[in-house]
Amino acid sequence: MSIRPSSAIDVARLIDLLSSPDASRRDGAAARLTVIGPRAASKLLALAKDDARPDAARVAALGALEPLSDARTLAAASALIDHPREAVAAAALRVVGACARGPEPTATRAFERLAELVLNRQAPAGRRLTALTLLDSVSTPVLRGLLAALNDDPSEDIRARVARWRAGAMAPLASLVEQGLPDDPLAVEAIVREEGAATEVTHLRHLVELLRAQQAIAGTRDRPRWMAVRGLVHQQLAARHSRLGVYDLREALASSAGALPVGFLAAAAAVGDASCLEPMAAAWAAAAETPSHMADRWWRTHLADAFAAIVAREGLTRRHAVLRRILERIPAAGVLVAAAKKQ
Repeated sequence: MSIRPSSAIDVARLIDLLSSPDASRRDGAAARLTVIGPRAASKLLALAKDDARPDAARVAALGALEPLSDARTLAAASALIDHPREAVAAAALRVVGACARGPEPTATRAFERLAELVLNRQAPAGRRLTALTLLDSVSTPVLRGLLAALNDDPSEDIRARVARWRAGAMAPLASLVEQGLPDDPLAVEAIVREEGAATEVTHLRHLVELLRAQQAIAGTRDRPRWMAVRGLVHQQLAARHSRLGVYDLREALASSAGALPVGFLAAAAAVGDASCLEPMAAAWAAAAETPSHMADRWWRTHLADAFAAIVAREGLTRRHAVLRRILERIPAAGVLVAAAKKQ
């Protein structure tokens, strides 16, 4: 069907607005073009494929094309998911994902394109994970075969996402904290990696308590895995400058019989307080430093770094009560205390 002259002028004007530096004008034009739909498809496709146009305009064009889910749109978006610029590739991925949920035969071709990207271990891991996430909503037996091929994937995030899917734990993290966690620590790790940064810190604090309880009842094989997830949650709390988990950091350091996962030390260095120093010093002194114990050497080095970070951030001097007590109770840790200012 041909476009009436007035409609063609309107579409052309809206297409031009997609290149506006004003985000609100771009969004308004994209919304209008989405409503116009197929009559604007040709010009939207041309803009989306034009490397000379600004990324923001191409992203807006792809967003307006997303509801169409037809063969032409899929062909253009399929080519763009390998684009070197992340914003364009991400927008194209969303279009292919929409096509995978649309009518056949376009849906099958979209599924195959997403699966091709997921299985391409040379592609950027972030794009592969996005493609796999888009496939979550596609109900097909083929998806099980795809997931089986990812069991030994080099990407930790991909493997974790597969574990989450198999555990049937696709609900938001906040809901799982309230309703109950999956039994698989890898699935919980996947959820935390994907959603932890956007989850309220109060839910993360509750999650720390749940993970500690889960770790306490876990078998020998899974106990370190639950501990690693707990450390990851501490790291994410610290990234939000939250001290809600410091009490658990302190207890973990005090009760540890060996090296803790790196997340605990990263969190201690970022948000730990003076109360964490004595258990850190005790752990440092207890770890053997010999060439045959590389793990202990790693542990001691990172404990010392975290200890120094807390002392510097809290502005502690050697006259501080905690540091004096460390010297009295753990003389071997004197080298750690010596890093503090005299007064």
